[in-house]
Amino acid sequence: MTPKQQKFCDEYIKTGNATQSAINAGYSKKTAYSIGVSNLKKPEIQAAIQKRQKSAAEKLEITRE
Repeated sequence: MTPKQQKFCDEYIKTGNATQSAINAGYSKKTAYSIGVSNLKKPEIQAAIQKRQKSAAEKLEITRE
């Protein structure tokens, strides 16, 4: 994963918004929407986001209940 993609993951965890996360990660505002959608489709990025969300939920002891 590239540094920008890693930053995208970090930002997506915070915002939940792919376009804004792409902008915050340093991608162009003109292409942020398409980059955000494209990044969310990449398996390695999906896995990284899911892993971090799970880790955060465990730290906060969040359950589906």
